[in-house]
Amino acid sequence: MPAPAPPFIVMAMTDPAPALFDRLADRYDQVIPFFAEFASQLLDVLAPPPGTHLLDVGTGRGAIGASAAARGCVVTAVDAAPRMVSLLAAAHPELDVRLMDAHRLDLPAASYDLATAGFMIHLVTDPLRVLTGLRRVLRPGATVALTTPGPCEDGGRWDAWETLVGCFASRAAERLPRRDYGVAAHLHAAGFADIRTVQLAVHLPVPSPQICWDFHMSHGFAAVVEALDTTDAVEFRRAALTELTRMHESGGIVLDRGAVGYLASVPSEDGPPR
Repeated sequence: MPAPAPPFIVMAMTDPAPALFDRLADRYDQVIPFFAEFASQLLDVLAPPPGTHLLDVGTGRGAIGASAAARGCVVTAVDAAPRMVSLLAAAHPELDVRLMDAHRLDLPAASYDLATAGFMIHLVTDPLRVLTGLRRVLRPGATVALTTPGPCEDGGRWDAWETLVGCFASRAAERLPRRDYGVAAHLHAAGFADIRTVQLAVHLPVPSPQICWDFHMSHGFAAVVEALDTTDAVEFRRAALTELTRMHESGGIVLDRGAVGYLASVPSEDGPPR
């Protein structure tokens, strides 16, 4: 049976999320191509034909958007973190990159064939509002595809790590628990149909304990450390590197992580955009 999703890998946050990811932007998905690998797998499932008008929300450094453009899609990529937008626009001038809150999509109705959101729908303040906005800008018959953290078979390699992270997260000034994201229910409430899921997974070798720690500190996991007091944060880093060193010396570190991909459609007989 696959192991459950490791807790606290991408944290459930609300308003602080754009500020956190703005601070992380320069190293986000640069240590290990984690989100880029999941993006490639999701696009393999979707197989959008060249010319597809794709909207990628919470685009980050463009894991989905850049890969989709390379496949011939016409991509609009939006993010609420200014530094993410600046870096992505500079690196990928082929994308239409915009600074925009996913809760307030300032985009024309019925303009896109496909909307994607990689590891972001569980971070927003109001998922239903985001999904309702996506439905508005999608054409009848269009598809939405979202990913959230999910289960992954890891042979027990990460059990001690999960226990360690859970222990320190319980000390955090702000609780950051794993939760049921309720994505399918939100998709249904927003008016999407044909809701289905796919399981995705990566097994990425990591060269060293320090690189593995740097990877974790390059995305939402950093919120756990930032929520600790200084003494606990120092102790957590020491304990984490000790555990990663044990893994490294016991056969090497392999980053085993899973995701659930949620796919849904705008009904073809949909009425005028609301």
